[in-house]
Amino acid sequence: MIIYIFISALTGFLGYKVQALSKKGALAATGVGCMIALGFAWKGLLLLGIFFLSSTVWSKYQSEQKGGIEEIVEKGASRDQYQVLANGGVAALAGVMMVIFPKEVWTFIFLSAIATSNSDTWASELGVLSTRKPLHIKTLKIVPAGTSGAVSMLGVVASFLGSALIGVVGSFVFDLSYQAAAVVTFAGFVGCLSDTLIGATMQEEFQCLRCGTRTERRTHCGKQTDKLSGVKGFNNDVVNFASSVIGALIGGAWIL
Repeated sequence: MIIYIFISALTGFLGYKVQALSKKGALAATGVGCMIALGFAWKGLLLLGIFFLSSTVWSKYQSEQKGGIEEIVEKGASRDQYQVLANGGVAALAGVMMVIFPKEVWTFIFLSAIATSNSDTWASELGVLSTRKPLHIKTLKIVPAGTSGAVSMLGVVASFLGSALIGVVGSFVFDLSYQAAAVVTFAGFVGCLSDTLIGATMQEEFQCLRCGTRTERRTHCGKQTDKLSGVKGFNNDVVNFASSVIGALIGGAWIL
């Protein structure tokens, strides 16, 4: 376990050095890694590593073309502790529960939660690079890239591939069936779709009183923004956590 703690801490440190994590985000990532290793050993860390590495690569990929979305999204590329827990908290809990109540269902919950987070991250980071502006699933109107609740064909394809990667690799390292890989892929993909739906209907949206930009930010252009819609406190981190829970439950329900 000491080796796993070292690996988790090293990963958190490297994530901080390449500006993929904030200081507190690095600490949170170390804790999440340790909890996952507790229940799933190196196999769990491998899947977590795939998620973290691929997410970091895609966030840096053609970053110069993503400058516009910084005005819309609440947080930047360096994930803080809340973002880390929103994406990895359910998987970490599965690791702990695997130690307390060792059952196969926790493996499916873990894999499906990671698949959901990977799917959502791939969709977000690659979808904004689409040559066509996305469609908002609630209003069915064309909206700027990065808008919560918006979808593009590139984003949907990226979402499926991100989930499938975890499903295939996860089924291989945990010695599961092809059917299990399909279940995890499906759970992660549906979890990502639920993220889009929740984002479109419940996430807070604000508008800058100075420039008129619709944004997730509470302040813009140096002034407090005006709330347009959404449930109070339902920011992107809450949406991500909720979708992770949904994906995990779908995957876990298959084995029960």
